Amino acid sequence: MPDPEAMAMQVLSRYEQDYGYDGAPPVPVDDIAASLALLHIEEADDLRTVPGAPLGIGRLSGLLFTETMTIYVARLGAARSPGRRRFTIAHELGHWYLHAEGGAEFTRFCRDADLFTERHMEGEANSFAAALLAPEPILREEAHATGLNLPLLAHRFDVSLPALRLRLLKLDLLPAWMR
Repeated sequence: MPDPEAMAMQVLSRYEQDYGYDGAPPVPVDDIAASLALLHIEEADDLRTVPGAPLGIGRLSGLLFTETMTIYVARLGAARSPGRRRFTIAHELGHWYLHAEGGAEFTRFCRDADLFTERHMEGEANSFAAALLAPEPILREEAHATGLNLPLLAHRFDVSLPALRLRLLKLDLLPAWMR
């Protein structure tokens, strides 16, 4: 199984080569999904009503259907937080590249409960998403350039402040007084 961070960097590198991305934040995750992975992105009010969604489940943030090559995103969550929407798309891209092997027979239903029952795969998809949305070299450069101004960094990378803090912690970029 490939390393999630390494896979995210491979995907970003391929996107840069194929589509001329200049590396400036925010990473165009919607275009990566559409252009590189050839996945459609759809929004729905309640993902439990999407044809083929599992029955009897709780709240859903996103769904990946490999058969139809579609990522579904919860419209209300997306409207409340564009950063959350971007993370959900990047997370589902993580499943696509790490677990679906480019479209193999695989269906992934992502929901909060998965974090407990399928911790490994969900954790890998989260790591992929974080690395794709805030690539380490770019984040290091921007963190230095902004003097570690967290709200400004979150705005530049178009991610939520909590997601940015987790990424900075993982990369050991937060000084002790900010932890």
